[in-house]
Amino acid sequence: MRIGRWLLTATLAVALIVNAVVHLRLAAPFDAIVGSLLSQGDLFRVQAAANLTTVALVVLARRRWADALAAALAIAGAALLVVSSLVPIDLTGLGLPLLFEPAWYQEKLTALVAQLVAAAAALALLALRGARSRGDRG
Repeated sequence: MRIGRWLLTATLAVALIVNAVVHLRLAAPFDAIVGSLLSQGDLFRVQAAANLTTVALVVLARRRWADALAAALAIAGAALLVVSSLVPIDLTGLGLPLLFEPAWYQEKLTALVAQLVAAAAALALLALRGARSRGDRG
């Protein structure tokens, strides 16, 4: 089971790093979509930083709370990506830009797949840690 946890942790880390790299690469072109506080490019940089911070927490802490954080981050990121492709999300009242990008392109698909892989790996880690804490060894 130790090898399985290691493989899931590595998969989770790689997926979050891939998502961070995609967001960092796309940030500059999205700086043109502005809110009164932050641009969409800035939000991409925040997403990348959150992904990289979460990788460090998952790898170093090796605790359920870190896996849960990674799952929440990945699921929320994937959901936001899909929803903002379908309908405009008006965050201008918060000083953020209007989020709406109906086009699908390679980087966007890569980010979605990376977030879904990260979510699956994080949820599997949570399940494994839960089984271990209950004493199940099967």
